[in-house]
Formats: sequence, C-alpha cells, structure tokens
Amino acid sequence: MRTMMGAVIVVAVVAGCAKAPSGQAPVTEAQAEQIAVAAEATFTSGDLGKVMDQYADNAVMIDAAKPDPSADRKVATDSARGFISMKPGDYHVIGRRIQLLGPDAFISSGIEQFTVAAGTARPTVSARFNDVFQRQRDGKWKIVNEHVSMPPSPAAKP
Repeated sequence: MRTMMGAVIVVAVVAGCAKAPSGQAPVTEAQAEQIAVAAEATFTSGDLGKVMDQYADNAVMIDAAKPDPSADRKVATDSARGFISMKPGDYHVIGRRIQLLGPDAFISSGIEQFTVAAGTARPTVSARFNDVFQRQRDGKWKIVNEHVSMPPSPAAKP
C-alpha cells in the first residue's frame, strides 16, 4: 500500500510539473530558437512598431552605442529608430546558443551580422548579443533583457 501511495504521489508531482507557471507547456530548445528567429526577423522589417513589439515594456537594454543600461521605453524606441534608419538587411546569427532558464524563459546568444546603408556602400556589421526572452501572462514571448556589444578588435600582431 505504501509503495502504491508513493507512486501516486510521484505521478501527481510529475503531472503538476508538466505545465509551466504560465499554464502552458514548457518551452523546448527548438521552440526557443523559432521564437528568437521570428523576433529577429522584425529587425530588418523597417517597421518600428513590429520591432518594439518584441520587447517587454520594462525591458532592460544595454546598447552598444549607449553608455548605460536603460529600462526606459523611450530610450529603447529611440535606439530602435536609429537602428532602422541604417536600413539593416541580410540579418543572420552565427553560433547561436539557446539556454533554457525554465519553462517560461530562455536566453538566445550569438554573433549577429547584418548590412547597413552607408552612403552608396552596404558594409557588414557584427555584434555580440544576449537576448533574454520571457513568456508573458498573455502567452506572448518578449525580450526582457538585451545586451549588445561590439566584438573587441583583434590583438595587434607583434
């Protein structure tokens, strides 16, 4: 009887863990990658609203062009507007890493490369990034923390 009761308790605990705090199934690594890729697809859309819709209202952003982290939505919107003004294109990620933080959160990290308009030229830009995604109460995935930095310059050869 005790063995049977223990098995029932284990099954009840496991069943309770089958859903995330959001009430939805825990995110998988494959789903997390799809979510990140879909969010990144908006970055070259030219649509400020679509870009900003990827970020939670109180997202903390560490921008490569700004000295301080900010959770100010106006600062984030101004940064996104500046990014869009460069007409980014050909966006892709090199060496993406997905880290599941729990059933409702994950980090997507890697090197992002894209081209920008610079007069008549279209140079390629590379930046390192970490985006922390969190499932919101409405079930949508939003970036709640983003850190973008420029890769260090290669060391000078002696």
